[in-house]
Formats: sequence, structure tokens, C-alpha cells
Amino acid sequence: MTFLLLLDDTAVAVAQPAIQRQLGLNLEGLQWLVNVYTLTIAAFILLAGQLADRFGRRRMYLTGLAIFTLASLGAGLASSGASLIVMRAVQGFGAALVTPTALAIIADVFPRSQRATALGIWAGVSASALGLGPLVGAVINDSLGWRWIFLINAPVGVGVWLLARAVLRDDHAPRPSLRLDALGAVISGAGLLALVLRLTQANGAGWLSVRSIALFLGAGLCLALFIRHERLTAEPLLQLSLFKDRAFAGANIQILLATSVMCSLFFFLALYLQTVLSYSALEAGTGLLPLTITIVVVGPYAGRLADRIGPRIPVALGMLLLAGALLGLSGLRMDSSIGSLVPWLTLAGFAIGLVTAPTTATAMGSTDADGHGSAAAVFSTFQTTGLTLGIAIMGAILASFGPGAAFARTISDEHHAAFVRGFSTALTVNAVIALIAAGIALTMLRPTAGRTERPNGAAKEEPDRRP
Repeated sequence: MTFLLLLDDTAVAVAQPAIQRQLGLNLEGLQWLVNVYTLTIAAFILLAGQLADRFGRRRMYLTGLAIFTLASLGAGLASSGASLIVMRAVQGFGAALVTPTALAIIADVFPRSQRATALGIWAGVSASALGLGPLVGAVINDSLGWRWIFLINAPVGVGVWLLARAVLRDDHAPRPSLRLDALGAVISGAGLLALVLRLTQANGAGWLSVRSIALFLGAGLCLALFIRHERLTAEPLLQLSLFKDRAFAGANIQILLATSVMCSLFFFLALYLQTVLSYSALEAGTGLLPLTITIVVVGPYAGRLADRIGPRIPVALGMLLLAGALLGLSGLRMDSSIGSLVPWLTLAGFAIGLVTAPTTATAMGSTDADGHGSAAAVFSTFQTTGLTLGIAIMGAILASFGPGAAFARTISDEHHAAFVRGFSTALTVNAVIALIAAGIALTMLRPTAGRTERPNGAAKEEPDRRP
């Protein structure tokens, strides 16, 4: 089901021109079409972890899956851009309940000796979903129309719900007395919303305008209030003590930066291929296959490699290679072809595959079974926040070269040139981010694999809980 949740996110990318033409969304509206989904996930995912602890992981998984399925049906039937964006937000809430719960269940089921491989497969599947999304979205968009990108989730969601209800069991006992930290969820959600609004609207209002400055200060204030609140509350959303583990902190920072670069690449590259190079949605999705296939192949093996030698080298190497791929892609032109992009897309896919699985295994391997829910919620929060911020930051850079020009109903060469200049600049900025992430991997991740120790210093091998 995690595959479906992430696939739905990137599948929308290639359908954007069709959605724009039918529902009249501008660049900001298209950004929100993607951002509202990941923003809602990021805002509620920590609360979802608490809900799973209180009511049971299996119950929350099934509840989230039902909400996502119904919201997908509503999105497919949307009659306006506003209603579609609202349904995407509801989809995000359902996904927020599913994502950390699924990751925690995997970590619970497999013993420590097999967990890195299992999480590596999970990470590989997740990353491949981001890569396959454009192609799947293109096939559906060209054959059935963009609405079926959402409508197809309904029968699939029902089937997965019935299967999960039959086979899943919850070995983690619910905690009915747990007090939910609703205030923490409101503060963190408000801060993230203020930051995304600042990034998406600053070009229109002005980066130094009163509104932009107020949103930036509001985001910073919310962050400070959230950290203070989490330190004082008896049942915090975010277990700040987890970040005392350097590897855990490094893995979360790594996934934040990696996914911000990765998802923005999928989102805007699909637009470039269609709006500038005039490829169809299917041709654009097919053109991204080198990126997709490489992620699928490399992802699971990267988890096993990290289990043997530790995550430091694979992750650092992956981010260095990703930086190189982004710099190569930054040389794109108005007359480029998909063929000229293939070597850089293949390199980017190889790099992403190296990074995703080891960071997931590192984060989840930093706690014992009692901490899997919290660790999964934190990791998923950083991951989805990266998706949201990546698109917002790249969109802000692009818009500074001519807001909405590439999506105007009448498109000129001048508009295309502005889009290409902006996209090239944004790719260069992302390459710098990837280089920074490589440095973080070298300094914060463990150099060799090893068993995580419990706080009292005694390593504990957990029993096999597979059904």
C-alpha cells in the first residue's frame, strides 16, 4: 500500500498540463495540487504515530487506508481545482495514518538480523513508486484521462483493505490511556504551512514584503514553540530524546534533503518534457524510465550493502553521484532531447537507490520494538516534509524567472526560455544541497554496521514476530 500512496503522488506530475487545461489551475495551483498532499501527511504523521500507539497499529492502518480510498474517489470526481485540492488534502490525511504504521509494522515483524534487508526492500519499493509514478500516470492519463489516476485507487484500495484486514495482526499492545498531543500537531502543522506559503507566494508578494517576512517569522516561531511544548508535555508527539542518537538524527536529515531534491526533480522534469519539449504525457513518462528502472534495481541491494559495511559510504557516495547528475541535467536546453538526458537520469536513479534504503534502515535500527512507532513517525515526517519543501523551493526559484509563464494558455518561446533558465538554476541549487547532504552523511552516519544498543547498554535481539 505504501507503493500506491507514493505512486499516486508522482503520477499526478505528468497529468498536470491536462488538469491545468480542464480545471484552469495556474503554476501556484499546480504546486498546491502536489504540496497539499505531502503537506497534510507531514502535518499529521506525528499525530498518526500517537493514534497508532493508543488504538493499535492495525486499526489505524485500516482506518487510514479507508480514508485514502474514499478521498481518491472524491478526487477523481472533482469538478473544480479547489475541490480537487481539498480531496488531495483528505488523501494526505489517510496516507498520514498509513505510512508510519506500515513502517512500524515491518520493523516489529522482522527480527533485528533480518530487519535491514526487509527495510531495504521497503525503501526500494517506496523509491521505485516515486520513479514509476510518471509512467503509470502517463499511461492512465493518455488512455483513460487524468481522473482515473485517482479513481483507480478505489478498487485497489478496497482489495488491499480486505487483504490487510485478513492477514495483519498487531503485536504492539494499544495504550488506551495515552493522551494525544493535539496542540503539538496544530503548532507543527501551522509552522509548516507558513513556511510553504512563504516559499510559494513570495515571488508574487515580494520576498521582502510584510506578508513574506511575517510568514517566515511565523514559521520560526511555531518551530520554537513546538520544541518547547514537546519538552514540557508528558506525552509528546516528537520524542526529542531520539535525536541524541547521532545516526538517527543524521538519517532523518539525510532523507529530508534527499527527498526534497528527488521529488522536485520528478515534478518539474515531467513539466519540462511536456511544456518545453512538447512530448506527450506517455512519452514523458517513458523518458523517465532510466531513472525509474535504476532505482528499482539498486534500492533493495543498497539495504543489504549498508547492512554489511554501514550506511556512511553508500549514502555519501549516492549524494555525490546525485549532485553530479543534477549538474549534468542543469545543462538542458530548449532543443534538448530525451536521449541526451538518459545518462544523467540513469546516474540520478543509481544515486537515489543508494541513499534511500540505508537511511531508512539506519533510522529504524536506532530503537528497539517499543520505539518503532515513534521512529517511523519521525522518519516519515522528515521524508514527507522534504517532498513538500523540495517542490516549494524549486517552484520559488522557477517562478522568479517568470511566474506561471510555462503554464500560460498561449505559450511562447520567451516563456519557454524563462522556464529553462529557471529550471537549470534550480537544478544547480539542488546539486549544492546534495553535496551538503553528502557531507552530513560522512560526519553523522555510522561508518560500520552494528547492533543498536538499548539505553542501558545491553543489545537486545528481538524475536521473530512474523505470522
